[in-house]
Amino acid sequence: MKKCLFLFSFLLIALLGFSELVIYSSVDEANARKILNAFSAETGIKLNFVFLSSGPAMARIEAEKNNPQADVWFGAPMENHILAKEKGLTVAYKTLSVYGVNPEFYDVDGFFHAFYMNPLGIGINTQVLAQLKAPMPKTWADLLNAAYRKMIQYPNPQASGTAYSLLTGLIMLFGEDGAIEYLKKLAPNVQTYTQSGTGPSKAVGPGQALMGLQFTPAFFQFKEQGYPVEIVFPEEGVPYESACISILKGNKNIDEAHKLVDWLISKNGQQQIVEQKTYFYPIRNDVDFGSLQPLSTIKLVTVDGIWAAQEKTRLVERWVKEVLPVQ
Repeated sequence: MKKCLFLFSFLLIALLGFSELVIYSSVDEANARKILNAFSAETGIKLNFVFLSSGPAMARIEAEKNNPQADVWFGAPMENHILAKEKGLTVAYKTLSVYGVNPEFYDVDGFFHAFYMNPLGIGINTQVLAQLKAPMPKTWADLLNAAYRKMIQYPNPQASGTAYSLLTGLIMLFGEDGAIEYLKKLAPNVQTYTQSGTGPSKAVGPGQALMGLQFTPAFFQFKEQGYPVEIVFPEEGVPYESACISILKGNKNIDEAHKLVDWLISKNGQQQIVEQKTYFYPIRNDVDFGSLQPLSTIKLVTVDGIWAAQEKTRLVERWVKEVLPVQ
């Protein structure tokens, strides 16, 4: 009898030890660990995560569709999850946790849910601004002020998804021709077009540039570290990125996957995204935003991800032809 009990206990422990939620993460490794470790600590659910950027993650999920090796896709912009849904790679989960979340941040059919978003903003080095005796901008139009000549950085849309989000966001605000004309007028004030989406913040923090245009986490991080950086969201509105989670079809740990989705978009999980110092924006308004400007005070501009994907080659080529040569 004792031998049977011992064998049963051993098998149970082995089974529990083997059962873990396998995650393909397209969130950067440092921040993914902060969020997922907080979830694991609260729930006791064991996690095994593999870090893959959006493109490789999609390719791997599609290649493994007949024999899935992961349960969840964690991160990557919403348009990727829309595509995964269309390809039949994910399954639906409708959760009550969406109450209190703006409908633009989840799929009404339950196939994907955003768990953080990042608005695009202007990071400004206030010491450099004071030295120039220049005004603090409030609008996109203000950036055309000659006082900012050769003092602004933003990424090159040939290399950066962030820059393409800026371009498509401006198109939503001003129309395609209006956005191109605006960027042509802005060009004399551009110091350089960076290759990296986070490149501008690295220049703004230490004062090598007055302003940078990009998604805001790095700006908030520099500010909290003591750099003289302020963040402005133009009054006309700003585009944003939203990272989502989807449960993969054929997953082996559906209950644990449901719990992760529930936790991520719950008030508690959203608060952890702030408290873990990711500098990501929660998608709920009922949490303490800490050092982040409340989302309710920022005018957001929604871009159709499918349209943006279809038009990318043409729009980037137009930017290269019409905006890049302007000095």
